[in-house]
Amino acid sequence: MLRYKNIFTTIGIALALGACGGSGHGSSATTPTPDPTPTPTPTPSSTVVWSDEFDGTSLDGTKWVYQLGNGANTGNAGWGNNELEYYTDRPENVRVEGGNLIITARKEQFVGTAAGGNEGQTFAWTSGRIRSSGKFSRTYGKIEFRAKLPVGKGFWPAVWMLPEDHVGNPYASWAANGEIDIMEGMGSKPTTVVQTLHYGGMWPHNVYTANNAAVAGSGVSEWHTYTLEWRSNEIKWSIDGVVTSTQTKWWSSNANPPAADADLNAWPAPFDKPFYVLINLAVGGNFDGNPDAATADKGEMVIDYIRWSALADEKRDPGPRPAMTYPWTPVNTVARPAINGNFIYNPSFDWTSSNTVVTQNPTAQTIDGATNSYFWNLFKLNGDATASNDNGAIKIDVTNPGTDVWNVQLQQNSVPLTQGRKYRLSFDARASTNRTITYTVGAGQDRNFESYAGGDQTAALTTGSQTFTRTFDMLSNTNNGARVVFNLANAGINSVWIDNVALEDVGAADASSGPAPGVNILKNGDFSSDLAPNWTVWSNPNTGLDASVVNGSAQLAISHVDPANNWHVQLNQVNVALTKGVSYTLTFKGSASTAKTVGIVIGENGGSYARYLDATAALTPTAGTFTYTFTAPVTNAAAQLQVLGAVGPAGDNYTLTFDDFNLVANP
Repeated sequence: MLRYKNIFTTIGIALALGACGGSGHGSSATTPTPDPTPTPTPTPSSTVVWSDEFDGTSLDGTKWVYQLGNGANTGNAGWGNNELEYYTDRPENVRVEGGNLIITARKEQFVGTAAGGNEGQTFAWTSGRIRSSGKFSRTYGKIEFRAKLPVGKGFWPAVWMLPEDHVGNPYASWAANGEIDIMEGMGSKPTTVVQTLHYGGMWPHNVYTANNAAVAGSGVSEWHTYTLEWRSNEIKWSIDGVVTSTQTKWWSSNANPPAADADLNAWPAPFDKPFYVLINLAVGGNFDGNPDAATADKGEMVIDYIRWSALADEKRDPGPRPAMTYPWTPVNTVARPAINGNFIYNPSFDWTSSNTVVTQNPTAQTIDGATNSYFWNLFKLNGDATASNDNGAIKIDVTNPGTDVWNVQLQQNSVPLTQGRKYRLSFDARASTNRTITYTVGAGQDRNFESYAGGDQTAALTTGSQTFTRTFDMLSNTNNGARVVFNLANAGINSVWIDNVALEDVGAADASSGPAPGVNILKNGDFSSDLAPNWTVWSNPNTGLDASVVNGSAQLAISHVDPANNWHVQLNQVNVALTKGVSYTLTFKGSASTAKTVGIVIGENGGSYARYLDATAALTPTAGTFTYTFTAPVTNAAAQLQVLGAVGPAGDNYTLTFDDFNLVANP
């Protein structure tokens, strides 16, 4: 349930631990007493080593500990997923009653506490989260629980596992150290649960494999038994005794980023160390979106029991590492050819079923409701849209704009890109009203949504058709499964037309030698002129921001701050050119009207938003000089520098001042 922005941006793309809840004015559901569940007779294949039948009148403190707050205490506000709930240890949110554990998400005004963090900040939802960390953890076994889950958009119940942090766990941080999601519910999809394995490199170089499993009967609101069987070389999920998913391939690396087989931890890392279990009910965020008007003001997750058993063959010889594909694996698939020099298939949405390329690709993607949409896909998550063919252009009617631009995407997949070549992307677009969209060319989930075109680019649409063009160098490994993506959400309910999409090879990529050592890569770093055009600022709608240059320094006057994420206030410079393997030093002067610790980031602008430098600066009223050194893990001609300044108590007012930004390549 630990997810980071970008899973889809990816989208977001976008790290955190999950929870759940609900909102709206629907009626509150009651919890009937469950049918008696007979205790199964142990078989020689499994022996219960830890369990909780929830037969008492309060949570068993020898088995569980509460996690409180909204993630601020872990440095992960919103649990990294923009979740809405504040976890408490109150019986209103967590109680043991009638032989069940009941976690209740409530829509109510709740002020953060010193114990939970975000002290003084008001939250609209409360809920509960417990874990066995420090009480019980184990490597391998069978974990089984019987549960009923709440339904309604925004409710996010989960039973999942994280590695116990102690000496002897050598696998760095999430997700190189692994995560097992036994069951995650999506309140808007009452007949489906998600079963996921997170692994790979440290965020943002993590990957995952997931399965959407159907739940029989009326769905998750009824009693069902969920089971995970974890062995040395196999992880298997079941619902009511029926196997729904099996995973036998995963990997782990402490390198950041991992770049070769030599960077891998020994198989079967990371799932060969002790993990503990978590149970929580989150509300809103990136997984199922925020509650809507139909969501009840209360949702309950009910657990009858949870049992962890030893399996007779759990420690079997894992055997050799299975063959699998890594982000650095050379591409062996054959690249599809360009048609008339264009790597985009069906570029003008006029290929019919009789088109030769269509007949040769009978499984080509299409978009429901849009004729002649072969090779295109309409992706929707926490947003909604319909599509149609309007005189040879694809028309996307956005009916639910979501909260992130990637909540609705027009995609073309399986686009081949060759390392060392220069490409030009162009397209025509218009909208029913003036609005912006973003677009990029990048990788899919298997390569963590890496952006090849210098991050997400913005196109300002009007009601008249315009042509937009982006030229970029393909500096990453060859990828015959790249994607062209148009992000269409988070800009209101309206329509967008796209046509004449072209991606062409226009020659060899430019040689990248980088700037000479000691030369400042940043523009207007001393603020000798106005912020624009080299610097930009941004704040979320709940935060006031007035930015200007005063006496040769950049000043950010922040009012009624929303500190749920520090990136709710940003000072940015984009198109920062970096070369793989080169060491850089960043220096600047900074102060704050009251002591504030801000984020300092240099990384990818779009795609996975990978961070090459991820640091902080503790600002005080006395100006100080701050220095950071890092090595660029990739060549990126369009990286970005960010100061992330939404910090402190909610509603706080303060001023941040900066000067003399200098970024140089080291000799």
